[in-house]
Amino acid sequence: MDTSLRQIIKNTISISDDDLDFMASLFNPTALKKGDYFLEIGKRCDQIAFIQTGMLRIFYPNARGEETTCYFSLPNEFVTSFSSFTTQSLSTENIQAILPSELFVINKHDLEMLYQKIPAVQEFGRIAAENLAIIMEKRISLFLNNSADERYQFLLKNNPILIQKVPLQYLASYLGMSPQHLSRLRRGI
Repeated sequence: MDTSLRQIIKNTISISDDDLDFMASLFNPTALKKGDYFLEIGKRCDQIAFIQTGMLRIFYPNARGEETTCYFSLPNEFVTSFSSFTTQSLSTENIQAILPSELFVINKHDLEMLYQKIPAVQEFGRIAAENLAIIMEKRISLFLNNSADERYQFLLKNNPILIQKVPLQYLASYLGMSPQHLSRLRRGI
């Protein structure tokens, strides 16, 4: 397990070095090339990944084949299809690497075993889920209360790495605007 993941765990919960070592032994390193899928629609998600390097996007295609990007997962974040992972239903979303990515992956069975063996890991899971809910709540609020131009300005100020690294069509979809409108905004700044 990566030292940054170890540090995040130690900064979040009280855990012994032995328990942390055991936990680390259950995370498997996985590499994704640009374009590889961590999860595809219609498959059951039974893994959570910690992103060491790279970037993944979560997106939904519609009946016309257009894709709507709802989130980008960055280094030092966890990624999964939360509803599919939790309920073991089939995924309604895709998770794809948009940059070469190094992940540490734990499967559902091992995570649930950790919850039983090391109660503090349950607290870590709860805190991670709460943080995800806060992120999604802020994203919904940003969409409901701001124009596309304001959303772009917010992203430029608060997460410029996305502006620099994410392909135009994905970024435009994430911001709820056409690629042409995003191009005009970029030129105007």
